[in-house]
Amino acid sequence: MFKAIIFDCFDVLVSNGIPIFINNYLADDLASQKSIFLLVESLNSGRIDYQTFLLKVSELSNVTLDETRRIMDNNVPDIKLFEYIRTVLKPNYKLAMLSNAGDDWLDEMIGNNRKSLFDEIILSFKVGFIKPQKEIYLLTANQLGVRPNECVMIDDKESYCEGARKTGMHAIQYKTLGQMTNDLNSLLSL
Repeated sequence: MFKAIIFDCFDVLVSNGIPIFINNYLADDLASQKSIFLLVESLNSGRIDYQTFLLKVSELSNVTLDETRRIMDNNVPDIKLFEYIRTVLKPNYKLAMLSNAGDDWLDEMIGNNRKSLFDEIILSFKVGFIKPQKEIYLLTANQLGVRPNECVMIDDKESYCEGARKTGMHAIQYKTLGQMTNDLNSLLSL
């Protein structure tokens, strides 16, 4: 029986500026794309701060710091998904957000009302683990007070879903809101 639903943040709950930036400025530069993904990993694990990340991306891409920040900071919440969480899931399940993140922008991105829907918020830079490391999934289940096999992880990256499955969690790869809600409703017998 499932007791908890865990959501990824970027590309699930909110849009993600990093792929947009890469598509706009580095679509044909695979070496720079790889460098940016390494910077993202350093940011998410807490080895560099967000300002350093922005500076390095700006330098690497030869894009102004202001433009880099404008695109990277454009993370729009999915209003329909938050409404589904509030009306369908919140009354019956423990909820968590588990994100590879390099800072805590949640108040600015989703606001306090949406943030309060989650019983636990686990951000990689704070805990020192990043998805798909098993420790971050186990920590999330522990913080929720449930066993991993009582959790469903929702993530847009299949490798992160696979990381959750390796701990005993069930996982659904997020492709579209309709697909995810259908898959989750079916799994939960809603």
